[in-house]
Amino acid sequence: MKTNFQNLALAFVVLFVNLSSGQATEKLPSPFMIIPQPQNVVLIKGSGLEYGRLMHMVLRNGIKRPVTGNILSQLTLTESEGKGTLTLTLDTAIKNIPSDEGYILTISDEKAEITAKGEAGLFYGCQSLEQLLEDSRDYHKPVPSCKITDFPALSYRAVHFDVKHHLDHMNYYYESIDRLARYKINAVVFEYEDKLRYRRQPLVGAPQSISIEEMAALTRYARERHIEITPLVQGLGHATFILKHQEYAGLRELGWNTWAFCPLHEGTYQVLFDLYRDAIDATPGSKYLHIGGDEIGNIGLCPRCKPMADKEGMLSLSLYWLKRVCDFARENGRIPVFWDDMPLKEGGVYESTWSDEVTSDEADNAWKEGTPKLDKLLADFPKNCVYMRWNYTMARQPGNIQALDWYQSRGLQAMIATATNGEGGMLFQQEERDKGNASTGISTIKSFIKLAADRQISGMLCTAWDDKSPHMENYWRGFIASAEYSWSPDSRTLEEYDKAWLKREFGLAMPDYLTFFDMLRNGSKLWYEAYYKTGSRLDDEGALQSLMRVEHWLPALEGQEKVSFDYTSKLIELPDPANPGVWSNKYKSRLDKAAIEIKNHSAIIERLAKLYAESSRNRYYWTLSSALYNLQYTAPKILLALKECDTPDTNRQKAGIENVKKAISEFRQTWMDLESVYEQTRFVSYPASYIPDRYFHLASQTEDLTWMIQPEILFFGTVEKWIQSNP
Repeated sequence: MKTNFQNLALAFVVLFVNLSSGQATEKLPSPFMIIPQPQNVVLIKGSGLEYGRLMHMVLRNGIKRPVTGNILSQLTLTESEGKGTLTLTLDTAIKNIPSDEGYILTISDEKAEITAKGEAGLFYGCQSLEQLLEDSRDYHKPVPSCKITDFPALSYRAVHFDVKHHLDHMNYYYESIDRLARYKINAVVFEYEDKLRYRRQPLVGAPQSISIEEMAALTRYARERHIEITPLVQGLGHATFILKHQEYAGLRELGWNTWAFCPLHEGTYQVLFDLYRDAIDATPGSKYLHIGGDEIGNIGLCPRCKPMADKEGMLSLSLYWLKRVCDFARENGRIPVFWDDMPLKEGGVYESTWSDEVTSDEADNAWKEGTPKLDKLLADFPKNCVYMRWNYTMARQPGNIQALDWYQSRGLQAMIATATNGEGGMLFQQEERDKGNASTGISTIKSFIKLAADRQISGMLCTAWDDKSPHMENYWRGFIASAEYSWSPDSRTLEEYDKAWLKREFGLAMPDYLTFFDMLRNGSKLWYEAYYKTGSRLDDEGALQSLMRVEHWLPALEGQEKVSFDYTSKLIELPDPANPGVWSNKYKSRLDKAAIEIKNHSAIIERLAKLYAESSRNRYYWTLSSALYNLQYTAPKILLALKECDTPDTNRQKAGIENVKKAISEFRQTWMDLESVYEQTRFVSYPASYIPDRYFHLASQTEDLTWMIQPEILFFGTVEKWIQSNP
């Protein structure tokens, strides 16, 4: 972790670089751009460098050739510098680069030179040059003569692979490592749950899980690209993937509840430490071990824990567990990373860290009362632990800032965690850029990372939660944004970032990007709300949870019977032939939205096809977008077909019923198409031998992708019965 002095030194270096260049940092001329945006660019006189002119690479002083991209990997080694050569130099005496990850890239007179303090700097300099040459190739223009002095603002720049409810193909993970390295991300927090084939506790690993050897190979591959894989194995809470097995029932805090371990049962640590040892074996040479520890909620209730909870408080139980696992991590050469919400919750300050409704005065009062509680147990807070302060909103809440200050003033290490997709939904999400309290999107990522840089926090994790298990491509825009702003927090505006993202990822210019994606999002919203009485699944969380949770997600208490629930009661009713027009009037607003989506369909599908054709990279994204759009487009077709049935005219009723049947048939085909697109990168179903892991996450409800379409499955069942009763 950086000290305050080091962070101040970095700020002075930025100023020194700009002053020593003789002018403020300049922008590369269009069409050239680099993600992340470099700290300093100076355009210099002389001819530039055209794509294809670099032929050779010179490695000074016997340094190791770095891993490079498709363009630079074609260069052959030579010892003679000159035109057509890329020269790589290590120089530990460079004064104006504060980090081994920094570099100086000079391009002039048909050659390039990269100088860095460390191998990581050479690697990142090559990544920047690769992007510039890519632009030169795509736009048939020479890279201008320039000198780029560059280094990161945050030293730990991580993204999150959460595989609790799905598993991607191994080749997709390898491709993802290359993609992250391109944008100078240097860590992946890989949350395994049951997707690692544990040796010491083999019961925990799912049948299709990744072997320790496979993960170790991926770890080595990532390290060659200066990415460290940090394993995350949930500990005290979020333990259903372990405690669902009856063999571990004795370790549950409550015998009927699989959520949390008992923190005072010695068997808890025997199991957890075995899982941690396997996770360490799977990530050889890594620095950190993420131990989870969030959202525990139901400890201090069993006969072992209740006396300690009553006497010393719930926080003492959490800290007892934390000390045990932190001691284990230290003994095994790892630095533990811990989600920080439970101590803050027990201290009474947690709400002030995330709620926009808590005023500044209320936050101050909460911290005045909570600080003594936290300070009283400060000696029990492990000093070798990194406290991950997570916040998925704009992160400027007074309490959130006070939490970061409390960690620093007490000598505790802190990092921050933001989210690429706070809602966890499908590909097309709403992003509220016009509101200061946006709860999802690039603005929230930039906000928290900028705050971290301002508060001299040197580590960032961009989470990508699998609760609703969207396709991994859904996360990449956020991942790349976290790379952009953790490297250079004061760089591009959100609009400038979108322009750069579209260009780097697809080779596209798309001025109406936000307008077009708003059209897609409107279709998503209608798809989400189409068959619910209460309206939008996104706007009405209660309706979403009531419908999407299977009735056995939480076992009944001992002695109680499970109560079955008719989930179809949450769905809209169907037209009543005896009262024609009533249904159409009741759902007029929804039907009007459906008519708009029908009207927009041709233009949207043509635009998606054009984007696919015009993209020079990552066409799979548009294939996925089209498959998702076609699926969501079936909802307005079915709604309007039902409207045709809501008439006293029997002939029109029959025609409407035929259109309903046709629309349902089209839905089934689009669903098969979507599954085939998903199958290109992920496993879409679990083996038959998998033991279900049921709890409130949407994606845990089925062992294939059908959790995505539970409303359709239920609704179409009622429609088929309705058709039979209205021949």
